[in-house]
Amino acid sequence: MVRGDGESMPKVIAECGNLPAAITSFVGRRQETAEIRSLLDTRRLVTLTGMGGVGKTRLALEVAAASREEFADGVWLVDLAPVTDPSAVAATAAGALRVPDLGALPVLDQLAGYLAGRRALLVLDNCEHLVDACAALAGTLLSAAPGLCILATSRHTLGVTGEHVFALAPLAQEEAVELLQDRAAALWERFHGGEAGHAEIARLCADLDCLPLAIELAASRLRTLTVGQLTDRLENRFALLTGGSRTAPAHQRTLRGMIDWSYELCTPAERLLWNRLTVFAGGFSLEAAEDVCCGEGIAEAEVLDLLDRLVAQSVVLTCEASGRRRYRLLASIREYGRERLADSGEQDALRRRHRDFYLALARRIDRNWYGPGQVENLAGLRVEHPNLLAALDYEGDPRSRLALVAALRWHWCAGGFLSEGRRQFERVLAAAPEPSPERARALLVAVWVAQTQGDLATADRWLDEAEALGEQLGDQWVRIQASGLRGVSAQNQGRPRDSICRYEEALAAMTALGDECEAASWRLALAFSQAHFGDPRAAQTGAGFTAAARASGDRWGRALVLMALGHDAWARGDRETTETLVRSALEGMRGFNDYAMVGRMLELLAWATAACGAHERAARLLGLADALWHDAGSSICAFGPQMAEWHARCEQAAIAALGEASYRQAFAEGGTHRTRAQAVDFALAVDTVSGAGPDCGRDTTHDTGTAYDGGTDADGELGAESDIGTQGDPGTGADIDADGDIDVRETAPSSVRRRHAPAAADTEPASTDAGPRVGDVLLVDGDPTARESARRILEASGHRVRGAADGVMGLTLFRQQTPDVAVLAGRLPGLDGMSLAGRIREESAVPIMLIADGDDPADVVTCLEAGADDCLARPVDGTVLVARVRALLRRTVPADRPSDTRAVRFGDLVYCPVSLEVRRDGEPVHLTTTELKLLREFAASPGTVLTRDLLLERVWDYAWSGDNRVVDVHVQRLRAKIGRDRIETVRGFGYKLRVA
Repeated sequence: MVRGDGESMPKVIAECGNLPAAITSFVGRRQETAEIRSLLDTRRLVTLTGMGGVGKTRLALEVAAASREEFADGVWLVDLAPVTDPSAVAATAAGALRVPDLGALPVLDQLAGYLAGRRALLVLDNCEHLVDACAALAGTLLSAAPGLCILATSRHTLGVTGEHVFALAPLAQEEAVELLQDRAAALWERFHGGEAGHAEIARLCADLDCLPLAIELAASRLRTLTVGQLTDRLENRFALLTGGSRTAPAHQRTLRGMIDWSYELCTPAERLLWNRLTVFAGGFSLEAAEDVCCGEGIAEAEVLDLLDRLVAQSVVLTCEASGRRRYRLLASIREYGRERLADSGEQDALRRRHRDFYLALARRIDRNWYGPGQVENLAGLRVEHPNLLAALDYEGDPRSRLALVAALRWHWCAGGFLSEGRRQFERVLAAAPEPSPERARALLVAVWVAQTQGDLATADRWLDEAEALGEQLGDQWVRIQASGLRGVSAQNQGRPRDSICRYEEALAAMTALGDECEAASWRLALAFSQAHFGDPRAAQTGAGFTAAARASGDRWGRALVLMALGHDAWARGDRETTETLVRSALEGMRGFNDYAMVGRMLELLAWATAACGAHERAARLLGLADALWHDAGSSICAFGPQMAEWHARCEQAAIAALGEASYRQAFAEGGTHRTRAQAVDFALAVDTVSGAGPDCGRDTTHDTGTAYDGGTDADGELGAESDIGTQGDPGTGADIDADGDIDVRETAPSSVRRRHAPAAADTEPASTDAGPRVGDVLLVDGDPTARESARRILEASGHRVRGAADGVMGLTLFRQQTPDVAVLAGRLPGLDGMSLAGRIREESAVPIMLIADGDDPADVVTCLEAGADDCLARPVDGTVLVARVRALLRRTVPADRPSDTRAVRFGDLVYCPVSLEVRRDGEPVHLTTTELKLLREFAASPGTVLTRDLLLERVWDYAWSGDNRVVDVHVQRLRAKIGRDRIETVRGFGYKLRVA
């Protein structure tokens, strides 16, 4: 039946939800169960009220378990017994539901958004000491989520509009007898009702007021006492109690008397352990009990035996979490023990030992993070979250609090508690303002938290203080970390050279100090940044990191680097490598509570899938990613306009292929896989991109059998021969300029053309219209529909278009790559079109066209005076826009400028070094990235013999330390696609491309 308030939380068995599996049988309460389930069909908030020990928790769990099928998105238990701070109620609920905490919004807003589209049941257990906070939580969530129901347990009503209060009475006489017989039989198999007679058992239950908790405690004594003996002793005990507590309700006198009597029957060592166990918040492990509770009356070796005895007496309950046995005290039992602990004078010493135990645990996980067991460690910290907060609340030693909050960095940033981490840093830093090494290190982790939240102003303020402390204390480690974190700020502000340089310096310095953990952190940051910014060294750094991560068992870092390199591969047009890397990254994210990163991986996979023609599958993946973005309180736009632009293009392609209705249906179907585990399973269960369409497969017909695969191995790892991010790659699209930032003016097509313009072979225009000028167009418009329409019209006319949704990003794109023409909307968020035109005119003579909201002549004059060369009024006619852009180009683009559409022909083979299109007998030929690089080199020097070593240097960009037969393998694959006779073998030297 019911074990009073705060019932133990045994092993979680529900996949969608977190309800515990009951360890003991549920006895009685049949009518109440049916009534409450019926209420939940019509009422969205039901509160079970009643005194402590009456069985509110166990009944609520039984009702919730029986209602699973009515709630498609799960039934969730939020245990509030260990929570003491009302401001932590929302965070506790979010943690129980495993809501991703990115810290971008208040936790309550994130939780409300997460539940808004779900049909779920929330069990708020033990609300009585947090009534106001629970009422606010329930009111907000019920308003935001029409499909949500809440079942609360409390000794007091919540007072929320629409609340239905169900007052729970003690058990009926027959049910109380049944419960006592069931529990006694579980303890002593020879016990049966006939031994004492039904009347004697009924008398005992009546003396206990039929309270479930009192019956549970009394039943534990039937190992050594008969029912009659137990009844006599209890009646004597209660007779003594009535004199001193006549003002207390009878039920409370009974429960207090039962707990008093249980306490007195314990041995002195058992009582001492009972008192000391109350220092834990929520549950605890055997290791924690042995470490914290031993000493002065209890040897460490005795803890297990004493704990076992308290379990046998129903004082301590057992449960299971993350595959490990844990222990727990009922709320009434904990309150009683805390009173005794306070009276003993041991409370402060116990709280200090409790803090020290969790500090050592956090430091151990932090020190060994880049190794095996990351998922298990995060799960363990999640289970211990109430104890971690309790340890941080201990104010006895401010410097140890600083050390603890810093050592929990992975719990905050990788475990899904970002907002809670920020709150704890603000509290602890304010409480310990004195300069110290612990404060300096806590500030550094606080900076990382703020940077992850996107609060760069606070991050820089904390970073300034950390740097000053590092100088004041002469702490080289702090100075190195602070410099590296400056690199994170630089990366967020679009200064890749600065960020990469700082990461390299931090990596070298930490390596020299012998700090392998921090060296790994900066190696990860370096690989991620290089891949993100198209640095040609990304592949080499990434290969080194992923190899080390695989060897050490670091799944988290490896997954992040593989995802970043997958993004780099996509930017270069290598769909095959993108898919391989992303799928491997997704596999590595299993078990991590990182919705945003999984969503980003799914986006990449969707793009690669759509590019291969599998548009329905791509639509489902986009819907799945969108669901995760929503749950994380974020969107694809959070990763910059380029990601948003690629998302829009993928969506438009899918709509064009499927039709609006079919696309929306597939998108909605993908969004039904709402959990991270479901998302990963769905993404990895579908066929690979290489099997998604007729043109995406890797040609293995002429594979020589070598283990080399051109970029990734079977597990998605990067080999040293990886194509990713190599210098001169056709799709890199960016170089590091003299100031160290990415300069995309030297786009890959033009750089390839200049470096490798064919010296021989017939050239032919891919388009018969050689007259109109084409160029690079910067399009800045805050209206997404208008921007997309203009982009498609301009691209259809041969122009290359880069788009931005606001003036600030438009100016950033202009400075990264000077366009041939800038087309700006007059009204823009951030920096308006007039101001943007003025800023561009200060820096360049590039032609500017402004688009006014109306055709008022005054608006046209204003646009022209702002520095524009031309002006159009909305709505813009597409043909007029194209004509005006061409007219502006005629003023600035020379007529003899090589057309970007020119291709070269070698017999039946046509190759365009700009668009990278290859055709044979008029049919498209689909090549991998490595094959395209090889063809690029042959086309640049047709008829010229190229040695294997030369090809290794140009295609793989660095000396290949292995067998140079890797060239032979890829030449064979290229021959199979463009014709075996097209590439001739010159024995003893290398290969050459035949022109005729």
